[in-house]
Amino acid sequence: MATPPVPALAADRLSHRLYWKLPPPWRHRGAFAETWRFIMRSQRWSPDRLAEWQEAKLVEMVRHAARNTPFWRARFAALGMAPEDFARREDLARLPYIGREELRDQLEAMLPEGQDKGSLQYASTGGSSGIPVGFYRHKTRTYPTESAFVVRFRSWAGLSDTSREVMCAGSAGQKDGQRALWSQDRRRNTLALSSDDLTRESFRWMLPLARRFRPEIFRGYPSAVSAFAGLLLEAGETLPVRAVITSSETLYDAQRARIEAAFAAPVLDLYGHSERVVAAAQCPAREGHHVFSEYGVLELIDEAGRAVTEEGAIGEVVGTTLLHDYFPLIRYRTGDRAVYTARRCSCGLPFPLIGRPDGRLQELLVAADGRRISMTSINRHDDLFVAVDQFQFHQKLPGEAVLKLVPGPRYDESEERRILAALEKHCGPGVRLRVEHVERIEKTRIGKHRFLIQEID
Repeated sequence: MATPPVPALAADRLSHRLYWKLPPPWRHRGAFAETWRFIMRSQRWSPDRLAEWQEAKLVEMVRHAARNTPFWRARFAALGMAPEDFARREDLARLPYIGREELRDQLEAMLPEGQDKGSLQYASTGGSSGIPVGFYRHKTRTYPTESAFVVRFRSWAGLSDTSREVMCAGSAGQKDGQRALWSQDRRRNTLALSSDDLTRESFRWMLPLARRFRPEIFRGYPSAVSAFAGLLLEAGETLPVRAVITSSETLYDAQRARIEAAFAAPVLDLYGHSERVVAAAQCPAREGHHVFSEYGVLELIDEAGRAVTEEGAIGEVVGTTLLHDYFPLIRYRTGDRAVYTARRCSCGLPFPLIGRPDGRLQELLVAADGRRISMTSINRHDDLFVAVDQFQFHQKLPGEAVLKLVPGPRYDESEERRILAALEKHCGPGVRLRVEHVERIEKTRIGKHRFLIQEID
Protein backbone atom coordinates (compact mmCIF):
# COMPACT_ATOMS: atom_id res chain seq x y z
CA MET A 1 0.00 0.00 0.00
CA ALA A 2 1.39 3.39 -1.03
CA THR A 3 2.22 5.86 1.73
CA PRO A 4 -0.29 8.74 1.79
CA PRO A 5 1.13 12.17 0.99
CA VAL A 6 2.45 14.01 4.03
CA PRO A 7 0.79 17.43 4.56
CA ALA A 8 2.95 20.53 4.24
CA LEU A 9 3.86 22.54 7.33
CA ALA A 10 4.07 26.31 7.44
CA ALA A 11 7.63 27.63 7.62
CA ASP A 12 8.93 29.40 10.72
CA ARG A 13 8.82 33.15 10.27
CA LEU A 14 11.30 35.54 11.82
CA SER A 15 8.44 37.20 13.74
CA HIS A 16 7.47 33.84 15.25
CA ARG A 17 11.04 33.02 16.26
CA LEU A 18 11.38 36.40 17.96
CA TYR A 19 7.99 36.00 19.69
CA TRP A 20 8.94 32.56 21.05
CA LYS A 21 12.06 34.03 22.68
CA LEU A 22 10.22 36.76 24.60
CA PRO A 23 9.88 36.21 28.39
CA PRO A 24 6.49 34.67 29.23
CA PRO A 25 5.04 37.76 31.00
CA TRP A 26 5.86 39.90 27.96
CA ARG A 27 3.92 37.57 25.69
CA HIS A 28 0.88 37.11 27.94
CA ARG A 29 0.55 40.12 30.29
CA GLY A 30 -2.44 40.57 32.63
CA ALA A 31 -3.39 37.83 35.09
CA PHE A 32 -0.81 35.48 33.61
CA ALA A 33 2.09 37.88 34.17
CA GLU A 34 1.01 38.73 37.71
CA THR A 35 0.63 35.07 38.66
CA TRP A 36 3.78 33.91 36.87
CA ARG A 37 6.03 36.49 38.52
CA PHE A 38 4.72 35.54 41.96
CA ILE A 39 4.91 31.75 41.64
CA MET A 40 8.39 31.86 40.12
CA ARG A 41 9.47 33.58 43.37
CA SER A 42 7.42 31.46 45.75
CA GLN A 43 8.83 28.18 44.42
CA ARG A 44 12.18 29.29 45.89
CA TRP A 45 10.75 29.76 49.39
CA SER A 46 11.28 27.29 52.22
CA PRO A 47 8.48 24.78 52.92
CA ASP A 48 7.70 26.61 56.18
CA ARG A 49 7.42 30.02 54.54
CA LEU A 50 5.22 28.60 51.76
CA ALA A 51 2.96 26.91 54.31
CA GLU A 52 2.61 30.17 56.25
CA TRP A 53 1.66 32.06 53.10
CA GLN A 54 -0.84 29.36 52.14
CA GLU A 55 -2.51 29.44 55.55
CA ALA A 56 -2.88 33.24 55.43
CA LYS A 57 -4.37 33.03 51.91
CA LEU A 58 -6.73 30.25 53.00
CA VAL A 59 -8.00 32.30 55.94
CA GLU A 60 -8.57 35.26 53.61
CA MET A 61 -10.49 33.14 51.08
CA VAL A 62 -12.71 31.39 53.63
CA ARG A 63 -13.56 34.63 55.45
CA HIS A 64 -14.40 36.21 52.08
CA ALA A 65 -16.81 33.35 51.32
CA ALA A 66 -18.34 33.48 54.81
CA ARG A 67 -19.01 37.20 54.53
CA ASN A 68 -20.08 37.48 50.90
CA THR A 69 -21.73 34.27 49.67
CA PRO A 70 -25.24 33.31 50.81
CA PHE A 71 -24.23 29.64 50.91
CA TRP A 72 -21.27 29.98 53.27
CA ARG A 73 -22.87 32.73 55.32
CA ALA A 74 -25.72 30.32 56.11
CA ARG A 75 -23.30 27.47 56.83
CA PHE A 76 -21.26 29.57 59.25
CA ALA A 77 -24.43 30.72 61.01
CA ALA A 78 -25.63 27.11 61.37
CA LEU A 79 -22.28 26.22 62.94
CA GLY A 80 -22.40 29.19 65.29
CA MET A 81 -19.26 30.60 63.68
CA ALA A 82 -18.37 34.15 62.67
CA PRO A 83 -16.01 34.68 59.72
CA GLU A 84 -13.28 35.73 62.17
CA ASP A 85 -13.55 32.35 63.92
CA PHE A 86 -11.77 30.81 60.96
CA ALA A 87 -8.14 31.60 61.83
CA ARG A 88 -5.92 28.70 60.75
CA ARG A 89 -5.75 25.73 58.41
CA GLU A 90 -6.90 23.31 61.13
CA ASP A 91 -10.24 25.16 61.18
CA LEU A 92 -11.11 23.54 57.84
CA ALA A 93 -12.10 20.47 59.85
CA ARG A 94 -14.97 22.52 61.32
CA LEU A 95 -16.52 23.11 57.89
CA PRO A 96 -18.66 20.66 55.89
CA TYR A 97 -17.55 18.96 52.71
CA ILE A 98 -19.19 20.05 49.46
CA GLY A 99 -20.20 17.29 47.04
CA ARG A 100 -21.22 17.40 43.39
CA GLU A 101 -24.92 17.29 44.28
CA GLU A 102 -24.60 20.29 46.59
CA LEU A 103 -22.60 22.22 44.01
CA ARG A 104 -25.28 21.48 41.44
CA ASP A 105 -28.16 22.50 43.72
CA GLN A 106 -26.53 25.53 45.41
CA LEU A 107 -24.60 26.96 42.47
CA GLU A 108 -25.97 30.51 42.54
CA ALA A 109 -25.75 30.75 46.34
CA MET A 110 -22.02 30.09 46.12
CA LEU A 111 -21.46 33.25 44.10
CA PRO A 112 -20.39 36.33 46.11
CA GLU A 113 -23.09 38.97 46.34
CA GLY A 114 -22.27 41.91 44.09
CA GLN A 115 -20.10 39.78 41.81
CA ASP A 116 -20.29 41.06 38.23
CA LYS A 117 -21.74 38.04 36.41
CA GLY A 118 -20.90 39.66 33.12
CA SER A 119 -17.24 38.91 33.88
CA LEU A 120 -18.01 35.23 34.43
CA GLN A 121 -18.61 32.32 32.10
CA TYR A 122 -20.77 29.34 33.04
CA ALA A 123 -19.17 25.94 32.47
CA SER A 124 -20.19 22.39 33.25
CA THR A 125 -18.77 18.92 33.44
CA GLY A 126 -20.41 15.52 33.48
CA GLY A 127 -17.40 13.78 34.95
CA SER A 128 -17.20 10.03 35.40
CA SER A 129 -19.56 10.13 38.39
CA GLY A 130 -22.56 10.66 36.12
CA ILE A 131 -23.61 13.70 38.16
CA PRO A 132 -23.39 16.79 35.90
CA VAL A 133 -22.37 19.97 37.68
CA GLY A 134 -21.96 23.58 36.68
CA PHE A 135 -19.58 26.23 37.96
CA TYR A 136 -18.26 29.63 36.97
CA ARG A 137 -14.99 30.70 35.39
CA HIS A 138 -13.69 34.25 35.05
CA LYS A 139 -13.41 35.41 31.45
CA THR A 140 -10.05 37.13 31.88
CA ARG A 141 -8.54 35.43 34.94
CA THR A 142 -9.20 31.69 35.01
CA TYR A 143 -7.31 30.47 31.94
CA PRO A 144 -4.36 32.91 32.15
CA THR A 145 -3.84 32.06 35.83
CA GLU A 146 -4.00 28.34 35.09
CA SER A 147 -1.57 28.78 32.22
CA ALA A 148 1.00 30.43 34.49
CA PHE A 149 1.15 27.30 36.65
CA VAL A 150 1.48 25.07 33.58
CA VAL A 151 4.33 27.22 32.23
CA ARG A 152 6.13 26.97 35.58
CA PHE A 153 5.67 23.19 35.55
CA ARG A 154 7.28 23.04 32.11
CA SER A 155 10.19 25.17 33.30
CA TRP A 156 11.13 22.43 35.78
CA ALA A 157 12.13 20.34 32.75
CA GLY A 158 13.84 23.24 30.97
CA LEU A 159 10.87 23.73 28.63
CA SER A 160 8.63 26.73 27.93
CA ASP A 161 5.13 27.28 26.61
CA THR A 162 6.62 27.87 23.14
CA SER A 163 8.84 24.77 23.03
CA ARG A 164 8.01 22.87 19.84
CA GLU A 165 5.15 20.56 20.73
CA VAL A 166 3.02 17.88 19.13
CA MET A 167 -0.36 17.63 20.84
CA CYS A 168 -2.61 14.56 20.67
CA ALA A 169 -5.68 15.21 22.81
CA GLY A 170 -9.05 14.93 21.15
CA SER A 171 -9.90 16.84 18.00
CA ALA A 172 -7.58 19.13 16.05
CA GLY A 173 -10.29 21.73 15.45
CA GLN A 174 -12.15 22.71 12.29
CA LYS A 175 -10.94 23.55 8.80
CA ASP A 176 -13.26 24.79 6.04
CA GLY A 177 -16.25 23.73 8.10
CA GLN A 178 -14.99 20.16 8.43
CA ARG A 179 -13.29 18.33 11.27
CA ALA A 180 -9.54 18.73 10.85
CA LEU A 181 -7.22 15.73 11.14
CA TRP A 182 -4.34 18.04 12.03
CA SER A 183 -3.65 21.72 12.56
CA GLN A 184 -0.68 24.00 13.17
CA ASP A 185 -0.56 26.93 15.58
CA ARG A 186 2.47 29.06 14.77
CA ARG A 187 1.95 31.40 17.73
CA ARG A 188 2.03 28.53 20.21
CA ASN A 189 4.56 26.53 18.15
CA THR A 190 2.22 23.54 18.28
CA LEU A 191 1.20 20.80 15.86
CA ALA A 192 -2.13 19.17 16.80
CA LEU A 193 -2.97 15.65 15.63
CA SER A 194 -6.53 14.41 16.04
CA SER A 195 -6.53 11.47 18.44
CA ASP A 196 -10.15 10.92 17.40
CA ASP A 197 -8.79 9.89 13.99
CA LEU A 198 -5.68 7.99 15.08
CA THR A 199 -5.80 4.84 12.96
CA ARG A 200 -3.06 2.75 11.39
CA GLU A 201 -3.83 4.37 8.05
CA SER A 202 -3.63 7.95 9.37
CA PHE A 203 -0.53 7.09 11.43
CA ARG A 204 1.34 6.49 8.16
CA TRP A 205 1.23 10.23 7.40
CA MET A 206 0.99 11.52 10.99
CA LEU A 207 4.39 10.08 11.95
CA PRO A 208 6.39 11.71 9.13
CA LEU A 209 4.46 14.95 9.72
CA ALA A 210 5.44 14.86 13.39
CA ARG A 211 9.08 14.11 12.50
CA ARG A 212 9.15 17.04 10.10
CA PHE A 213 7.87 19.32 12.89
CA ARG A 214 10.85 18.33 15.12
CA PRO A 215 9.03 18.42 18.48
CA GLU A 216 10.67 18.83 21.86
CA ILE A 217 7.45 17.79 23.61
CA PHE A 218 4.73 15.25 22.83
CA ARG A 219 1.62 16.10 24.87
CA GLY A 220 -1.87 14.68 25.24
CA TYR A 221 -4.30 12.46 27.09
CA PRO A 222 -2.53 9.32 28.39
CA SER A 223 -4.86 7.09 26.35
CA ALA A 224 -4.14 9.02 23.13
CA VAL A 225 -0.38 9.28 23.65
CA SER A 226 -0.24 5.60 24.60
CA ALA A 227 -2.12 4.70 21.42
CA PHE A 228 0.36 6.69 19.32
CA ALA A 229 3.23 5.05 21.21
CA GLY A 230 1.75 1.63 20.54
CA LEU A 231 1.64 2.31 16.81
CA LEU A 232 5.26 3.51 16.93
CA LEU A 233 6.44 0.32 18.64
CA GLU A 234 4.31 -1.84 16.36
CA ALA A 235 6.07 -0.26 13.36
CA GLY A 236 9.50 -0.67 14.99
CA GLU A 237 9.87 3.13 15.21
CA THR A 238 10.61 5.72 17.89
CA LEU A 239 10.04 9.46 18.03
CA PRO A 240 12.62 10.88 20.49
CA VAL A 241 11.60 14.07 22.31
CA ARG A 242 12.79 15.84 25.46
CA ALA A 243 9.64 15.10 27.47
CA VAL A 244 6.15 13.66 27.16
CA ILE A 245 3.47 15.56 29.08
CA THR A 246 0.21 13.84 29.99
CA SER A 247 -2.90 15.23 31.69
CA SER A 248 -6.69 14.98 32.07
CA GLU A 249 -6.82 11.19 32.59
CA THR A 250 -5.28 8.71 35.00
CA LEU A 251 -1.82 7.70 33.77
CA TYR A 252 -1.37 3.95 34.25
CA ASP A 253 1.96 2.15 34.69
CA ALA A 254 1.55 0.16 31.48
CA GLN A 255 0.93 3.36 29.53
CA ARG A 256 3.96 5.07 31.05
CA ALA A 257 6.24 2.16 30.12
CA ARG A 258 4.93 2.04 26.55
CA ILE A 259 5.19 5.81 26.08
CA GLU A 260 8.72 6.09 27.46
CA ALA A 261 9.90 3.25 25.22
CA ALA A 262 8.39 4.85 22.11
CA PHE A 263 9.48 8.44 22.76
CA ALA A 264 12.79 7.77 24.54
CA ALA A 265 11.84 10.43 27.08
CA PRO A 266 10.40 10.71 30.59
CA VAL A 267 6.66 11.11 31.06
CA LEU A 268 5.74 14.11 33.25
CA ASP A 269 2.14 14.01 34.42
CA LEU A 270 -0.01 17.05 35.23
CA TYR A 271 -3.02 16.63 37.53
CA GLY A 272 -6.01 18.95 37.66
CA HIS A 273 -9.75 19.06 37.01
CA SER A 274 -12.45 21.27 35.56
CA GLU A 275 -13.56 22.78 38.86
CA ARG A 276 -9.98 24.02 39.47
CA VAL A 277 -9.61 23.78 43.23
CA VAL A 278 -6.28 21.93 43.35
CA ALA A 279 -3.51 21.00 40.91
CA ALA A 280 -0.28 19.01 41.03
CA ALA A 281 2.48 17.91 38.66
CA GLN A 282 5.60 15.80 38.42
CA CYS A 283 9.07 17.31 38.25
CA PRO A 284 11.84 15.43 36.37
CA ALA A 285 12.75 13.54 39.59
CA ARG A 286 9.29 11.89 39.37
CA GLU A 287 9.12 10.97 43.06
CA GLY A 288 5.47 12.03 43.29
CA HIS A 289 3.21 14.87 42.22
CA HIS A 290 4.06 18.30 43.64
CA VAL A 291 0.87 19.93 44.97
CA PHE A 292 0.80 23.58 43.86
CA SER A 293 0.57 25.29 47.26
CA GLU A 294 -0.32 28.67 45.75
CA TYR A 295 -3.20 27.17 43.73
CA GLY A 296 -5.29 25.47 46.40
CA VAL A 297 -5.33 23.47 49.62
CA LEU A 298 -5.48 19.70 49.16
CA GLU A 299 -6.84 17.28 51.76
CA LEU A 300 -7.03 13.49 51.54
CA ILE A 301 -9.91 11.81 53.36
CA ASP A 302 -11.07 8.24 53.89
CA GLU A 303 -14.60 6.92 53.43
CA ALA A 304 -15.61 8.21 56.86
CA GLY A 305 -14.37 11.72 56.05
CA ARG A 306 -11.31 11.47 58.28
CA ALA A 307 -7.90 12.79 57.26
CA VAL A 308 -5.63 10.20 55.64
CA THR A 309 -2.19 10.33 57.29
CA GLU A 310 -0.79 6.83 56.79
CA GLU A 311 2.11 6.57 54.34
CA GLY A 312 0.96 4.90 51.11
CA ALA A 313 -2.76 5.02 51.97
CA ILE A 314 -5.25 6.10 49.31
CA GLY A 315 -7.76 8.86 49.99
CA GLU A 316 -10.25 11.03 48.18
CA VAL A 317 -8.97 14.42 47.06
CA VAL A 318 -10.75 17.38 48.67
CA GLY A 319 -9.79 20.84 47.45
CA THR A 320 -10.20 24.48 48.48
CA THR A 321 -9.34 27.17 45.95
CA LEU A 322 -6.92 29.97 46.80
CA LEU A 323 -7.32 31.69 43.42
CA HIS A 324 -10.97 32.04 42.48
CA ASP A 325 -12.58 34.52 44.89
CA TYR A 326 -15.30 35.08 42.26
CA PHE A 327 -16.46 31.49 42.87
CA PRO A 328 -14.91 30.25 46.14
CA LEU A 329 -15.20 26.46 46.26
CA ILE A 330 -14.27 25.26 49.75
CA ARG A 331 -13.71 21.65 50.83
CA TYR A 332 -14.97 20.36 47.49
CA ARG A 333 -14.98 16.58 47.11
CA THR A 334 -13.49 16.01 43.67
CA GLY A 335 -14.18 12.27 43.49
CA ASP A 336 -10.50 11.74 42.59
CA ARG A 337 -8.18 9.53 44.60
CA ALA A 338 -4.50 9.95 45.41
CA VAL A 339 -1.83 8.30 47.53
CA TYR A 340 -0.72 9.99 50.76
CA THR A 341 2.96 10.58 51.44
CA ALA A 342 4.82 12.75 53.92
CA ARG A 343 8.05 12.48 51.90
CA ARG A 344 9.78 15.43 50.30
CA CYS A 345 11.09 15.32 46.75
CA SER A 346 14.85 15.18 46.24
CA CYS A 347 14.56 17.99 43.67
CA GLY A 348 14.39 20.55 46.48
CA LEU A 349 11.09 22.20 45.53
CA PRO A 350 9.14 23.27 48.65
CA PHE A 351 5.80 21.77 47.66
CA PRO A 352 4.22 18.79 49.46
CA LEU A 353 3.84 15.58 47.48
CA ILE A 354 1.06 13.17 46.77
CA GLY A 355 1.65 9.75 45.32
CA ARG A 356 0.16 8.80 41.99
CA PRO A 357 -3.35 10.21 41.40
CA ASP A 358 -5.19 6.89 41.40
CA GLY A 359 -8.22 7.57 39.27
CA ARG A 360 -11.74 8.51 40.24
CA LEU A 361 -13.82 6.70 42.82
CA GLN A 362 -15.95 5.45 39.93
CA GLU A 363 -12.93 3.71 38.33
CA LEU A 364 -13.44 0.65 40.50
CA LEU A 365 -14.79 -2.76 39.55
CA VAL A 366 -17.10 -4.07 42.25
CA ALA A 367 -16.95 -7.77 43.12
CA ALA A 368 -19.99 -9.77 44.24
CA ASP A 369 -18.87 -9.49 47.88
CA GLY A 370 -18.50 -5.70 47.62
CA ARG A 371 -14.72 -5.66 47.15
CA ARG A 372 -13.52 -2.79 44.96
CA ILE A 373 -10.78 -3.33 42.41
CA SER A 374 -8.94 -0.28 41.07
CA MET A 375 -8.51 0.21 37.35
CA THR A 376 -5.02 1.48 38.18
CA SER A 377 -3.97 -1.95 39.38
CA ILE A 378 -5.75 -3.76 36.54
CA ASN A 379 -4.01 -1.59 33.94
CA ARG A 380 -0.54 -1.91 35.46
CA HIS A 381 0.60 -4.92 33.41
CA ASP A 382 2.79 -3.81 30.54
CA ASP A 383 1.89 -6.66 28.18
CA LEU A 384 -1.59 -7.68 29.32
CA PHE A 385 -3.38 -5.85 26.49
CA VAL A 386 -0.48 -5.79 24.03
CA ALA A 387 -2.54 -7.45 21.26
CA VAL A 388 -5.55 -5.18 21.81
CA ASP A 389 -6.05 -1.75 20.24
CA GLN A 390 -8.56 -0.60 22.87
CA PHE A 391 -10.39 -2.04 25.83
CA GLN A 392 -13.11 -0.94 28.21
CA PHE A 393 -14.94 -2.55 31.12
CA HIS A 394 -18.69 -1.99 31.46
CA GLN A 395 -20.35 -2.91 34.75
CA LYS A 396 -24.02 -2.73 35.71
CA LEU A 397 -24.16 -5.34 38.49
CA PRO A 398 -21.71 -6.22 41.27
CA GLY A 399 -19.69 -9.29 40.37
CA GLU A 400 -20.38 -9.07 36.63
CA ALA A 401 -18.69 -7.03 33.92
CA VAL A 402 -18.34 -6.93 30.16
CA LEU A 403 -14.84 -6.48 28.76
CA LYS A 404 -15.11 -4.78 25.37
CA LEU A 405 -12.07 -5.35 23.15
CA VAL A 406 -10.99 -3.88 19.83
CA PRO A 407 -8.70 -6.67 18.54
CA GLY A 408 -5.33 -5.75 17.06
CA PRO A 409 -3.46 -7.62 14.29
CA ARG A 410 -1.88 -10.06 16.78
CA TYR A 411 -5.06 -10.84 18.67
CA ASP A 412 -6.32 -14.45 18.65
CA GLU A 413 -8.08 -16.95 20.92
CA SER A 414 -4.91 -17.71 22.87
CA GLU A 415 -4.47 -14.00 23.64
CA GLU A 416 -8.06 -13.81 24.86
CA ARG A 417 -7.51 -16.79 27.16
CA ARG A 418 -4.30 -15.22 28.49
CA ILE A 419 -6.03 -11.88 29.21
CA LEU A 420 -8.97 -13.54 30.97
CA ALA A 421 -6.70 -15.81 33.04
CA ALA A 422 -4.60 -12.84 34.17
CA LEU A 423 -7.66 -10.77 35.06
CA GLU A 424 -9.29 -13.67 36.90
CA LYS A 425 -6.12 -14.15 38.95
CA HIS A 426 -5.84 -10.45 39.68
CA CYS A 427 -9.49 -9.73 40.50
CA GLY A 428 -9.96 -12.84 42.61
CA PRO A 429 -13.28 -14.61 43.20
CA GLY A 430 -16.56 -12.82 42.71
CA VAL A 431 -15.92 -11.13 39.36
CA ARG A 432 -17.31 -12.82 36.25
CA LEU A 433 -16.07 -11.33 32.98
CA ARG A 434 -17.62 -11.67 29.54
CA VAL A 435 -15.65 -10.61 26.45
CA GLU A 436 -17.33 -8.67 23.67
CA HIS A 437 -15.45 -7.82 20.46
CA VAL A 438 -16.25 -4.39 19.02
CA GLU A 439 -14.95 -2.32 16.11
CA ARG A 440 -14.41 0.82 18.18
CA ILE A 441 -14.98 2.25 21.63
CA GLU A 442 -16.59 5.64 21.85
CA LYS A 443 -14.71 8.42 23.61
CA THR A 444 -16.13 11.22 25.71
CA ARG A 445 -17.30 14.46 24.13
CA ILE A 446 -13.81 16.00 24.46
CA GLY A 447 -11.94 12.94 23.24
CA LYS A 448 -10.99 11.22 26.49
CA HIS A 449 -11.05 7.46 26.88
CA ARG A 450 -12.71 5.86 29.88
CA PHE A 451 -11.45 2.43 30.87
CA LEU A 452 -14.55 1.68 32.92
CA ILE A 453 -18.19 2.60 32.45
CA GLN A 454 -19.52 2.11 35.97
CA GLU A 455 -23.30 2.09 36.33
CA ILE A 456 -23.62 0.74 39.86
CA ASP A 457 -25.10 3.28 42.25
